Amino acid sequence: MMAAQSQSRAEPCPERSRRGSRRIINRQPVLSRSKGSPILWLAFTAVLLIAFFFRFYRLADHPLGLFWDPSVNGLDAVRLMQRGGHAVFMPTNGGREALVVYLLIPFIWLFDTTPFAVRALTATTGLLTIALLFGFLKAVSCLDFGTGYKRLAAQLAISSSWSNGLCLAPLAGLILATSYWHIAVSRLGVRAVLVAVFSVPMFWFFLKGWAGQQKRWFVLSGLLMGLAGYTYFAARLLPLILVLSLIPEFFDRPKQKIGKYGPGLLVFIGSALAIYLPMAWYLVTHPAQFTARAFSVIIWNFLDTPAAIIAEMGRNALRALGFFCCAGSPNPIFGLPGWPGLPFVLTPFLLLGLAFALKQWRHIFCRLLALWWLVGVAPSLVTIEAPHPLRMIVAVVPTAVLIAFGLINTANWLQARFTFSTLRWLPLALILTTLPGTFRAYFIDWTRLQTTQGIYDYGAIAIRDAILDHAGDETPLYVPLARLNDSPLLFYLSGPFARRAALETSPAESALVIAPEKNAQDPTWLRLQNHTATVLPPLTGAGQRLIKTALADPAATPIQTGAGEIVARLAALPADPAQFLEQPTHRLEAVFGPVRLTGGSYSPVIAPQAGNIPFTLFWQALAPINNEYDVILHLVDDQRRVWGDGSGRPIDWVYPTTFWRPGLDEIAARHNVILTEQLAPGRYWLAVSLFDPATGRRLPLTHAHGDSPDTFFAGPLKAPLPPPDENIPPLEQEVIFGDVAKLSGFQADQLAVTAGEPVKIALLWEAVTPSGLDYTVFVHLLDANLNLVAGYDAQPLDGHYPTSIWSAGERILDPHVLPLPASLPPGQYHLALGLYHQPTGERLPLHVAGGGADAAGRLFIPQPVIVIKK
Repeated sequence: MMAAQSQSRAEPCPERSRRGSRRIINRQPVLSRSKGSPILWLAFTAVLLIAFFFRFYRLADHPLGLFWDPSVNGLDAVRLMQRGGHAVFMPTNGGREALVVYLLIPFIWLFDTTPFAVRALTATTGLLTIALLFGFLKAVSCLDFGTGYKRLAAQLAISSSWSNGLCLAPLAGLILATSYWHIAVSRLGVRAVLVAVFSVPMFWFFLKGWAGQQKRWFVLSGLLMGLAGYTYFAARLLPLILVLSLIPEFFDRPKQKIGKYGPGLLVFIGSALAIYLPMAWYLVTHPAQFTARAFSVIIWNFLDTPAAIIAEMGRNALRALGFFCCAGSPNPIFGLPGWPGLPFVLTPFLLLGLAFALKQWRHIFCRLLALWWLVGVAPSLVTIEAPHPLRMIVAVVPTAVLIAFGLINTANWLQARFTFSTLRWLPLALILTTLPGTFRAYFIDWTRLQTTQGIYDYGAIAIRDAILDHAGDETPLYVPLARLNDSPLLFYLSGPFARRAALETSPAESALVIAPEKNAQDPTWLRLQNHTATVLPPLTGAGQRLIKTALADPAATPIQTGAGEIVARLAALPADPAQFLEQPTHRLEAVFGPVRLTGGSYSPVIAPQAGNIPFTLFWQALAPINNEYDVILHLVDDQRRVWGDGSGRPIDWVYPTTFWRPGLDEIAARHNVILTEQLAPGRYWLAVSLFDPATGRRLPLTHAHGDSPDTFFAGPLKAPLPPPDENIPPLEQEVIFGDVAKLSGFQADQLAVTAGEPVKIALLWEAVTPSGLDYTVFVHLLDANLNLVAGYDAQPLDGHYPTSIWSAGERILDPHVLPLPASLPPGQYHLALGLYHQPTGERLPLHVAGGGADAAGRLFIPQPVIVIKK
């Protein structure tokens, strides 16, 4: 009765005849024609003002800095602004849809590379979502979906001065505006919040098209569906929600329904595919990118048995429910740990609203809303780190609407039983009582946590301010690459300082350095001067000592956060470290697609006990590069077995390959090869490849010597032998093979053996002149007529220590085992040995002090080998 009286006061959905149509359809009401319109506009304004406050209050400094992910998005936007290019998908940092990067560009242009620029985008997006939700619910309340459907307005009628059913829009809008969950993700600076702002109008326009059979709404809805695919991987749930919502519509008279709705659906699908086609093509050509990020967090990748998976899914379900009532998220990135995504007082109404939507399953909007929430929550059930507010982001909007459903139905139920007119204000009162707790949890308690200040890198803000205060045009300022490689600080400085790379620069009379104490011994530094950040080669030992001494000086000025934590020191340098730069020691020539490897700096001798080995590679870009390549760097032996790995992005985030300027930059990238085990003595190679994460493939090697299609082998390098046993008996005469090796000693276990047994000997070599050739040692057994009866040829140490890596004066103990045939007759035999180059068969000439050299380059051991009868 009360609802009917309210409806008589103001009709929110006036019906108008559509020219040329036999049926009456519902149009959105013109608010000025409804008595409830002024109140509705007032409610809309109040909700937006509240939403604006919670999303923009202290947005620039609460929290003070950014964390990793939004900073990386900002860096990608800076790269597009400074270097150009285009992308639909960013394969780095786990893989990210690129729309947020393009949307960030105008905000960075307006507000520079600041935390506010990144967060202003998502805060604006959150505000826009609430405005769109208001319009969506106001419109859908009035839509007529045909025979058998009640208008939503009639189902949610509430006795008040508002127009019948239109209280749903301001109530749900207020809930979303004050939702701790939505406030946190709106101010977070990450792309997930874009899903909500696209899903609301997408469903809105689709339902308008469904109710009115007007193709323009299907076109608009399809365009938004396609664009949503460029936001966040959770947006891939939106087509599933829509399909599941539509299937029941075709249970009754399917042929008639297909004829009626089929053209509109085809228009919708065509519009969505037209927009999504570039992303679809990218994912088809880069299939690993489609699933890489999502599959990396799926629980069955971490559990072994079906029982364990099912049990974990059950625990995740409880965690997800806890997020909506009492436990919240434990991750301090998303706000105060343990603070629930919903106020406890509103949680029962979420369940009541869901029950109402499920009860009204035949109504397409109610069915859509229930599935919107259920499917949106599902990712947290099957992934690690549940509950995860971003992976459930699809459910944030329907959560607010379902709570509004629950509140309205509860108010209706109470008004039907009690005569208190004030009960109609109960939903509003319950929502407003939650605001003080939400404000205190987010704006006071959360940022007091030391964990929050660490995650949001308050130290980077302090270092940024110190750099901007001291970096001038005259005196260069040095900052460690490792500290700048933290993406927040790099993002803050990307606007004030344009980046470039060079192998040298003119030293100044003096310089400054700003660095944390832990970075005092870092080898690679950036030079900031004249609004330019120059990536320089690693410093030599003298340059590193210069910086280390200055930072350790008590006169160095500490740089502190607002809480008093010392995060770095500022020191004056007596000389410019630019005079102590590492330069290439080895010329290398290899071309990988658009990139040329020009040189390397490394020691050819590797200490076997070293835990990691530094290598510096020098690069140039031959053409603009649109992808961020990684260097695959392995230490391998002659059999290509990997002994160490130094793979990584050259210069990391500071100067990735997309920044390299053809013909202008020379890039020196330091890599530390981590050994997997202690090296065996012998020859090794540095295997270099360029890897494209977007395709999952190595770039082809287009110009280099070698037989590999994608890997360049630099070297050789060697792990030296330990000092040899000096108990090897020396030879009586000096014996030299060519200018390569001197045989200093010879030893045999025994020279009297039985046929079929081996003769074991040890040769002690001394390198004379380094040779680039690998010579093979031959050990021959000759009969009395000098005919060969047995022999064994091998490079020193069975090929593990070839002559090409010998150093002048180095002594090499080289054991050999000469197998004897079992049929060898008893008697005395001669043992002869020498060196030859296997490709040509040419033996090294033999020089014996005092003469007596064999013309065939053979040294005859004086002691005979005696073969005895078995």
